[in-house]
Amino acid sequence: MKQIAQDLNLKATADSTFCKIFPKFCNLFGKYTLSGKFRGKDFEIYTIKFPSIKQFPLRLVVKSNLGLTEPFHILARKRPFFISFHKIFDRDICFTNNPILDSRLLFSTGRRDLLTLILQYDEVQDQLYNIWKTRKCDGTLSIGNNFIMYHEPFRLLTKTTRERIKNVANLICDIADIIKLSRKFMTKNN
Repeated sequence: MKQIAQDLNLKATADSTFCKIFPKFCNLFGKYTLSGKFRGKDFEIYTIKFPSIKQFPLRLVVKSNLGLTEPFHILARKRPFFISFHKIFDRDICFTNNPILDSRLLFSTGRRDLLTLILQYDEVQDQLYNIWKTRKCDGTLSIGNNFIMYHEPFRLLTKTTRERIKNVANLICDIADIIKLSRKFMTKNN
């Protein structure tokens, strides 16, 4: 976690006194909360546990606040094996015109226009490729009016995980900029 903090220039705070005694052990298992500004956006990176399981942290979360008033929700996750069930039961599934993205990711949203606007930028598509370039990545990107959040199952902090988190942070910044610019453009036209 401290390496991610150095990479993104964030402040690392230990979650417990145990981490202050054994910092290398806790760093490996993600027992730090990272916070600060990255590319002008407030970020938090932390691990969370599921309420019913008490062992190790199970989710690594990267979060930035948007603070918008209009409600919307966009979800991007790894394409499931049985896509036909999602087509039947989830009515908000969107497919892009990009065959590589459609083969790797499943998008769902009620605001297809906003998703199309976000995906029209090559930088965003490249970062989506880099994050989900392997089938092992089970991360989920969730965009709402108050936040942009990415979470994935957490095991040990490896070099590939650190690279993926850097790509996620850049993706979150780009998406936040696109959403804020589109809102300014929409209000000027109205």
